[in-house]
Amino acid sequence: MHITDFYPSQGCYVPGEPVVLLAGIESAQDSAAIIRVHIGHLGETAQLIEKPQSLIAGFQTVCIDWMPSSNPAGYAAKIELISQNGIPISTSSTSFDVLNRWTDFPRYGFLSDFSASRADPDATLKNLARFHINGLQFYDWQYRHDQLLPPSDDYIDPLGRSMSLKIVRSLVDSAHQHGMAALPYLAVYAASAEFWRDHLDWALYDENQKAIPFGEDFLGLMNPAVNSPWAKHLLMECARALQAIPFDGLHIDQYGEPKHVWDAQHEPIDLPRAFIDFIQSARNQNPDQTILFNAVGNWPIEALSAAPLDFIYIEVWPPEVRYHDLAHIVLDAVQLSHGKPVVIALYLPADRPENILLANALILSCGGLRIELGEQARLLVDPYFPRHQQIGPNLLATMRRFYDFVVRNGEWLRPYNLSSSERERWAEGYSKPDFVKVSDSIWSVIRRHAEALVIHFVNFTGLNVDPQWDETHPAPTACQNVPVRVQTSRRPDRVLWDCPERSDGPQVLNFEFSNAELRFTVPQLNYVGLVYIHG
Repeated sequence: MHITDFYPSQGCYVPGEPVVLLAGIESAQDSAAIIRVHIGHLGETAQLIEKPQSLIAGFQTVCIDWMPSSNPAGYAAKIELISQNGIPISTSSTSFDVLNRWTDFPRYGFLSDFSASRADPDATLKNLARFHINGLQFYDWQYRHDQLLPPSDDYIDPLGRSMSLKIVRSLVDSAHQHGMAALPYLAVYAASAEFWRDHLDWALYDENQKAIPFGEDFLGLMNPAVNSPWAKHLLMECARALQAIPFDGLHIDQYGEPKHVWDAQHEPIDLPRAFIDFIQSARNQNPDQTILFNAVGNWPIEALSAAPLDFIYIEVWPPEVRYHDLAHIVLDAVQLSHGKPVVIALYLPADRPENILLANALILSCGGLRIELGEQARLLVDPYFPRHQQIGPNLLATMRRFYDFVVRNGEWLRPYNLSSSERERWAEGYSKPDFVKVSDSIWSVIRRHAEALVIHFVNFTGLNVDPQWDETHPAPTACQNVPVRVQTSRRPDRVLWDCPERSDGPQVLNFEFSNAELRFTVPQLNYVGLVYIHG
C-alpha cells in the first residue's frame, strides 16, 4: 500500500472553517494501517494527528479533518502511512493556508472553456486546489463585450465558440466549494463591431478624427470617461451580470494601446483618469466585491497603483524582457501601491521550463506571483487564454512543490500586511540590494518585518550576465553550501531556511554573530529559497 496523492480540499480556507486534507491511497488487499499527519507552522513544533485506518483493496480517498486557529496563517502538512507493526510505508506532503480574504495572498488562475461538453467542473477545480489556486479569472465567458449576459443559456461567443451559461454557473459554484473566488473578465472600452458602428458618438477617436477599431471588424473602442454613455452602459452590464451569476467581483481589461485618444467632439480623453474613474464607479457599485484592472505593459501603473484595486495585476510585454526589468516592475508596483499584492501575467511556453521556474522565483522574491495555471492544470501561454498548453510531468511536479513552498511561507512572503511605518521601513530595505553579501550570480531581496528579516535568494549562477525571460536559457547551476553575511546590529535568536525542494518546511541553520555581522550557510539553492532571521 502507498499514498498516491495528498492535498487540501480547497485553494484556501477562512478563519473558523475546518481544513480537510485528502489522501489518495492504493492498497493491494484489504488491510489496516495508521495514518499520521504532522501539521507545521513556520518552524514551530508540529501538531500531530493520528488515527487507525481500514483500507480496501484498490484505491480510496481518506479525509483528514483539522481545525486551525482563527489567525490567518500558512501551514505545511506531511502524511505518513504506518503499518500495524509501526513500520513507515509511504509519505507525502502538501500545504494550505487560512486567509481573511483570498486577495490577501492571491494565487490567481484561469478558466476559459464554458462549453456544455467541457470536462467535469468539479474535477477541474479539485485539480487546481492541489496547487492552492484561490482565485479564477473567467476569461471570455461573456456573450458580447457590450452585452455580457446572453439572451439564452446556450449561446455563441464573438469568436464562434459554443457556450453554456449553465456551465458558467456550475464553474462558479464549484470554485466556491473549493475555496476559490470567481471573477468575470470584461474590457473597459471594447464593444462588438455592430454596437460600435451604431454608437459612434460613444466611441474613441484618433488624432485624425477616425473612430478606433480593434482587430479587423471584430471590436471597436468606446469612450470610458466618467459619466460617458458607454461607461454608464458597461457599469449597468456589470450590475446585471453580478446579479444573475454569483461572481465575486470584476476583472477589467484594457489593451495598452492607444494611449492618446479623443472623443467624438475631438476633445482629448485622459485615459488613465478614465480608468481610475471607472474603477472607482465599479467599487462604489460593488463595495464588498473584488475589483481588478490590467496594467498592460505596466501602463498606467502610477495611476492604477493609487486606484481602489484589491491587488495590482500587470501584463508584461517586450521591450521589458530582462529579468532585471521583471524585478523592477514588481518591486515598483508594490512600492507605488503601498504594499498591495502583485500578480504578473507573463506568457511563456511550456517547452521553456527553466524560464518559467526562474521567472516564478524572481517574481515571488520581489513580492508577487504569476497567473499561469488553469484548465486541467494547463499553462497560460497566450493573451487569448484558450490557447493554453499541457505541462510536462516533471515541470508540473516542480511547480507543485513551488506552490507548496509559497503557501506554507505565506506570512514571510506578504509584506503588505504590515503597518504604515513598517511598510516604510520595508520599502527602504528594497532600495538597498547590497544589504546582503552573497555572490554576483545570486540575487537577494529583503523584507523587514516587525521582529525579523526575511531574505529571498534567486539563483542566476551559470547564466548570462543579463539574461532575458523571453529567450531560451539553461537552468541555473545548483549551488551548495552558499556562505552568507548580513550586516545587523542585533544577534538573532534563530535563523531558518526553506526552499521548494524541502517537503517538511523550514530547517534551523547554525550561525555565527560578531562585530555586527551575522554569518550562516545556505545548504542548497536551485532556483529560489528564503532565510528567516528572527530577533
